[in-house]
Amino acid sequence: MMHTAVPEPGMFSFMGTQVRRLMSRFSLSYLREDTCVEYFLYDTGNRAMVSLNLILSHDRFAKGLYVSKFYPQLYQTQDSRFLSAACFYLMIHHSVSMFGLSDHCRVSLETDSHVFDEFYSRLPEFHFKIAHLRPCRRVCLYGSYQSLPIDTALIRKNRKLFL
Repeated sequence: MMHTAVPEPGMFSFMGTQVRRLMSRFSLSYLREDTCVEYFLYDTGNRAMVSLNLILSHDRFAKGLYVSKFYPQLYQTQDSRFLSAACFYLMIHHSVSMFGLSDHCRVSLETDSHVFDEFYSRLPEFHFKIAHLRPCRRVCLYGSYQSLPIDTALIRKNRKLFL
């Protein structure tokens, strides 16, 4: 008999609430090139770009996602508590769907050990663990994606940017 992990009570409503809060103030668009997706975060109030350092890759070997860059810079905006977590979840949720990956697929990344302690270790939806330590206080993490009923229809495909 296969046992499916049951989310903690209130997790759906908490993450759903934070995603709605994020999308009421910001817009998220993406540009996909083969197995790589870059996301762009804009402030809907003043149309300023908040971040473009949001890059995910489809890891075909692991049948999951690799987070190449995630620096949403939401901490620079007012009343931003939990919005980075909502942005991270929304990007993963959208990418999993776009690449046709399964629920509980692998999510991996490399980060500073203090960023793991202060951010990634506090994301219960992903159950991040340290896979191994790297030089200069860096860590490689792995976790799993947990599907929640969150709509990604507000994320729009971006036109190709020429910089």
